[in-house]
Amino acid sequence: MALQNAQVVALQLEKVRPKLPVLYERDDTFFSLIQKRDVERVSTRTARIPLQVQPGGSFGYASFDGGDLGRGSGTAYDYAQITPVGIRMGIEITKLVEYATDARDKAIENAAKRNVADAMKQFRHDLDASLQTAGNGVFGEVTGVNTGTNTLTLADAPFGARLLRENQNVQVYDPTLTTNRGTCTINAVFKGLGQTQSIVVSSVPSGTAANDVLVVDGVSGAQPTFIYGIPYHHNTSTSGNWMGISRSNPYAVSNGVNANNAALTLPPIRLAFNQIRQSIGIDSLGNLLWHGHPAQVAAYEELGFVISEIEKGGANQDLELLFKNKTMGGVRIKENVHADTTRLDLINLETWGRVEWLPIDFYEIGGATVFPVYGASGGLAASYLFYLATGVQFFVDNPRAVSSITSLALPAGY
Repeated sequence: MALQNAQVVALQLEKVRPKLPVLYERDDTFFSLIQKRDVERVSTRTARIPLQVQPGGSFGYASFDGGDLGRGSGTAYDYAQITPVGIRMGIEITKLVEYATDARDKAIENAAKRNVADAMKQFRHDLDASLQTAGNGVFGEVTGVNTGTNTLTLADAPFGARLLRENQNVQVYDPTLTTNRGTCTINAVFKGLGQTQSIVVSSVPSGTAANDVLVVDGVSGAQPTFIYGIPYHHNTSTSGNWMGISRSNPYAVSNGVNANNAALTLPPIRLAFNQIRQSIGIDSLGNLLWHGHPAQVAAYEELGFVISEIEKGGANQDLELLFKNKTMGGVRIKENVHADTTRLDLINLETWGRVEWLPIDFYEIGGATVFPVYGASGGLAASYLFYLATGVQFFVDNPRAVSSITSLALPAGY
C-alpha cells in the first residue's frame, strides 16, 4: 500500500506568512495636523489665553478751531481659561506571550515589542476620535437596545459607531448627561458606510434606553468634561460658555452656516469664507483647510460631475474622474473618516493650539515604565502593565477666524 500524506503529516513543516496586515482603521488625521502647532507647557493651574476683543478710540469729526475733542477709549482685552485633562491607555501582556514570541524562530513578530508601537498608534487614533467631540466625551448616541444579544444600535449621525473600536470601555449616560448607567466593553463594531451602525458589548448597563449616549471611559459626574474638539470651538451657539467666556459675547461665537438638512451646494461654501472675511478682514483668512468626512467630500465631487469637461491635450494622459487633487475655493480638503458626516469645517490652523502638563509619554514611576500585576494570592501574576499618558487640552484662540457648514444631508450610500 502506498505511503499516504496522512502518514507523513507529522514530518511536514508549518508555514506562517511573515507579513502581518492590520485589519482595522487607526487614522490620526486631524490630531496629526495640530500636534505640532502652538503648544504651551502649563501646570495643573488654569492657563489663561489673552484675547484682544474690541477696538478702542473715539473716532469722529472735530473742529480744531477751539472745538471740544471729547473723551477717548482704549482697546479691550479678555482671556479664555483652559485646564488640561489627564488621558491614559493601559496595555497588559502575559509573560507567556513574551516568552513565546521573543525570537524569530518562535514567531514572525515579537508581540511585546509590537504592542508598544501599536499602543502609540492607537493612542493617537483615539485622540483624533476625541477631537471630533464637543468637549463632553460623547462618542455616539443609542437608538436601539437588544439585551438578548447585547447589541446597541447607534444613530447614523453625527458619528454612528465610527469613533468606537473593539476592546474600548465606554460609559452609558442618560441624554442629559446626568445619570451614569454603567460601563461596558465593546466586543464588536459595525460601522461600514451604508451599514446599520451598531456595537456588541460585554453587557448592557441596566436602564440603557434609546437616546442615551456613549461617553469616554473614566470621566465621572454630571456634565463631564473631556477634550475640547472641533464642535466645541466651531460652535455658533450664543448660550453657555466657551473656555470660561460667555457665548453672549460675539467674539466667543464661531462663524457657521446651517444647511438645514439640505444637500451641499456652492453658496454655503462661499458664505463660510465670507463670514471669516467679514469678521476679521478680507486679507486675514490665514492657513485654512477644509476638514470633513468622505461623505461630504463625495457630495462636493458630485456637484462637479454634471458640469465637468475633460480636455486631453496629449497622448498617454490618465483619465481621472474622481477629482484626485481636491480643493474647495482654492483651499485644500482633508478627509477624515472620524469626522461628523453632516458637517464641513473650515479649519484655520493658525488658531489651533494646546496646553499640556505632560506630552504623550510612557507613565513612569522611579524610572520604571513596566509594572507587575498581582494575583489573588497576593503574589505576582504572570503578566505586566504599561501605560501611555498625557495631560492635554486643545484651544482655538480666535473663533471668528473659523467657520463651518452644519446639518448637511448625506449623499446616497453613506
